[in-house]
Formats: sequence, C-alpha cells, structure tokens
Amino acid sequence: MADRPQPAAAPLEAAGIFADPSKNTFESLTKAATATDWTVPIEVINCGTPGCDGDRTPGVYTPLPAGSAKGKNICALLPHVKDPYWLGIDEALVSEARRSGASLQVYEAGGYTEIGKQIDQLSNCVAGGADAVLVGAVSNEALNNKIDEITAQGIPVIDMINGVTTTSVSGRALFDYCTLGGNLGKHLKEVGEPVKAVWFPGPAGVGSLEQLMSCFKEQTAGSNVELLGVQYGDTGKDAQLDLVENALEAYPEMNYVLGSATTVDAATGPLTERRLQDQVKTASYYFTPEVASLLKSGGATCSSAGNDLVLAKVSLDMAARTLAGEPLVGGAHIGTPANVICGPAAGKKWNNLDQLIRELNLPSEGFQPVFSVN
Repeated sequence: MADRPQPAAAPLEAAGIFADPSKNTFESLTKAATATDWTVPIEVINCGTPGCDGDRTPGVYTPLPAGSAKGKNICALLPHVKDPYWLGIDEALVSEARRSGASLQVYEAGGYTEIGKQIDQLSNCVAGGADAVLVGAVSNEALNNKIDEITAQGIPVIDMINGVTTTSVSGRALFDYCTLGGNLGKHLKEVGEPVKAVWFPGPAGVGSLEQLMSCFKEQTAGSNVELLGVQYGDTGKDAQLDLVENALEAYPEMNYVLGSATTVDAATGPLTERRLQDQVKTASYYFTPEVASLLKSGGATCSSAGNDLVLAKVSLDMAARTLAGEPLVGGAHIGTPANVICGPAAGKKWNNLDQLIRELNLPSEGFQPVFSVN
C-alpha cells in the first residue's frame, strides 16, 4: 500500500451539497444522501489514529460511480447486529455493495466481549478470498496484530466506525465522538438557559468517551453550562437506571441528564416517578429509534445526530478506491458533521425534529440483517 496515491482534496461543493452546513437545506441533503450516486458533507480529520483532537476540515464526499467495484470481494466485520445502530450500518453496507457492484460478506461477532471470535472472522475473510476488509472492531487494540498480518499480505483494511489503533489500515471512516460531544455542548450554550448537567457517557477508561467529554467541556467552558459530575458505567439499561437514580439523590440541583441513548430511555421512569420530567431535561449523544420516539413524545429533549450511517458507505468506497488505485477523498480519516435534533420538550424555537435525515441515522423500519451480497 506504500505506493497508493495521495488523497485528493474534498470539494467544497458537489451535486448541490456544500461543505458549509449553513448552505444546505433539509431537502437538498435528503435528496443528495439518498441518490444512487450519493453525496454527503464530511469532515476530514487531521490525525493518524482514532480518538484524537486533530483539525477538522469540512468537505463533500462523492463515491466512485455505480458499478465501479464489480468483481471485487469485500468482507465486513461488525461487533453485533443486536441493536438498531448496527442494523443501520449493515443496511448501509448492503446498499453500497449493491450500488458499487461489489460482492459483500458480513460477519457479526455477537458482542464486544467476542474478541477471539472476531479475530477468527478476520482469518475467515482472508480464507474466503476477500480483496479488502472493513473492520467494525470490538476492541481498539486487540485486533491490531491480525490486521497488521493481513495488510502485510497486500489486503487493504479499512477502519470502520469504532476505531483501531494500528496505523497499517488504508483508511478510517469513524464515529466522531469529539464532534458529537462538542455539538451538544454548543447547542446548550446557544440556548443560553442555565444548565446543571450530569454526564452518563458509558464505561470508564474508554478513550473515545473521554474524547467526547473533553470536546463537550471545551465547547462549554465559561458558559451557562455547569457540569456537576460524571457517572460511568455499563450501557445496559439496568445499570444506567441505577446510575440515574443515584445521581438524582446526589445532585438535587441537576436539570439535565446527558448520556447514551440507553441513559435517556432509562431516565424516563425515575423522572416521571419523581414528577421531575418538566424540570430535568435529557439528551443523548447518538440517535436510535427509541430516542426518536422519545423526542416525538416529549420523553426526551434533544440528541446529537451524527448522520454516521453513511460512514459504512464511505468505508466501502474507501476500499473500492484503494483496490482501484484511486485517491481517497479528502484524506485517510473521515468523520461526519453532527447536528443537534430536538423535540417539543425543548420548546418551539428549538424543535427541529422534522429536520432529522432518517436515512443517515436510522435503519429502515422492519429491516432484517443481510450477511451476503453477490
């Protein structure tokens, strides 16, 4: 891979979509994102590893034309398909494989504890004749040796969504925690109301979640947003429920719950029981169908929308470009710009739920996982 061409600069405008988000409309974004030869805004991230705070340069991503990957065998690994997020990633991969003409084999590990199984699946990809591998990793570091082994054989690996720390990958299209956390902070600062928040990011010691917190704090420094505390823990609903209940006791002045989609869902019960649903608002740092329903009903206030299902399509296009000797678009590390979507609980001025681009954030209703495209 040493002789691959340098990336080409991402255009500032293509197919009516602009790198400057203020120039795009909901209608233009939806039309461009759902077109056969789709076009989306991106951020080119200036760093070689996931979880860094490198400069972010806005641009527009356009894939290779339909049919460009015909005859190529792509293998994709997912942590699991047990929730709507990874179902959406699977749907996007399948859609892009069909558009590009690539054959696609998808493996799912069954959960984040299944490191050995995912390593075996990497070997299965190679044994099955994969020309390139897309890795949605269950661990940031545990797959590194196997990925290095595969790339040494001349098989390009694209780091997809979660991030691995090896530098031997040909490209990265990653869920950008900094943008998600930072945009949520910007929104709360812009609203201007006093915020006394407790964060529930997920497990302690996870680098990407620490980046989420760091970028949130950076955006809210010196503002109306006060961070009372951080409650770390497993993102299972029971664990988050316990954390929320404990925080309500420990921080009686809290008026905002910020955390995972599971946190927001778990918080509805204790807030209702304590008749605090009008006093304590809730916001998630990523989107799920449950969050969308809670926003609509008033059970949640806001959520960052990472528009990150397109990262699956970008990952497959990165693989196709690498195999074809074509330059990557913008750079080797791509993220997506986030926006904050709020429901009626945020007040009329901030209610923009009708601006959610569902195709970039949620799987199609009733979609079932697909593991093979020929």
